Amino acid sequence: FDEEAEMLEWAGISFGEEDNFKLGKSIKRLAVMSGADRVRFVGKMYGTQKDYWVCSGFLAGAEELSVPRNQEKRGTGVNSLVYWVTDNLLSDWIQLPDCCPEHIIIARMIKHVLVGDLNATIDSNPPFPGKERHFLRAQLARIFAATAIIPKGLFEIDEETQEVKFAEEFALPSTEELKSTEVWGNLHQIVLKAGTTTHMEPAGMPDEEKEEYMAKLADEDKTEERFRGINEHVPMPGLETAWSSKICGDMQQYNQLPPKEGTTTYAVNVIRSLRWPGAITVAKGGKFTNIYVGYGLKRGDPSFNPTEPPEVQRDPMDQNEMPEPTPLQAPQEPPEPDTDAKPKEEGEEDE
Repeated sequence: FDEEAEMLEWAGISFGEEDNFKLGKSIKRLAVMSGADRVRFVGKMYGTQKDYWVCSGFLAGAEELSVPRNQEKRGTGVNSLVYWVTDNLLSDWIQLPDCCPEHIIIARMIKHVLVGDLNATIDSNPPFPGKERHFLRAQLARIFAATAIIPKGLFEIDEETQEVKFAEEFALPSTEELKSTEVWGNLHQIVLKAGTTTHMEPAGMPDEEKEEYMAKLADEDKTEERFRGINEHVPMPGLETAWSSKICGDMQQYNQLPPKEGTTTYAVNVIRSLRWPGAITVAKGGKFTNIYVGYGLKRGDPSFNPTEPPEVQRDPMDQNEMPEPTPLQAPQEPPEPDTDAKPKEEGEEDE
């Protein structure tokens, strides 16, 4: 993570040396305690009260109980990765629940800023069917399905197992070549309108009707190529692209020390998503990394959250009448008591 932190500083992202040290140690502890594979830090989600540090990894443990039928199994689709969050790097990491299609569908209809409490309720219209932990998990699935990018050709799909694997012959393009958005492609499959990456077959339907139904779904809710180029993304309104790319640092070419041959540069490629502000990819010296630091809000998402009218205030309390502080005529003062008079005895009347 220290190497990635140095690259991220060129993109304007820095958590400070103290948090970088804590984060590196905390990720190692998470890998040991959870038993997950390839755990890495993927970003930070801002909240109104507390912020979430987010890690992802592959976990082969038991799945959750009572999983809906239309939910993709762990290790596939939107649940290919498991996410952990914490609001304190010195505390334990909390595993987020697997993602349900209903959560993604409703999350696309609302805009909500996180609070920082995983058990907080989501006050939205339409109502969100879950707590903040479910909403956070749905947003993470949407964000990284759209913004986790890799150089084209790094991965390929095995024809026999249909699993993703590293390409046998791959050379990372140069810094100048990586500046083009045509060189970069998506890592994960797109999330369909149904809230999954693949269409689920209905249960209890005859085979003939099932084929027609699946063909209709594939035509109405089309998928995209797995490693499609980011230059093919729908551009932002008023712009010609959905991404911005630039080169930072020293672009001078330097000769490499033997036994390496050729030249190298220490410049850094910075690719930013315009649709998901906060999603950044940096590349330097043959390495690259993806990260998201933001509020989890997509630019241009529909939202219906009208402002509630203020509460009706109560009538003020009636105040007691007070004497005029500066009257026109001075009030008559009572006579002072005669202190020299002889005190009266019992049974004695006034004259």
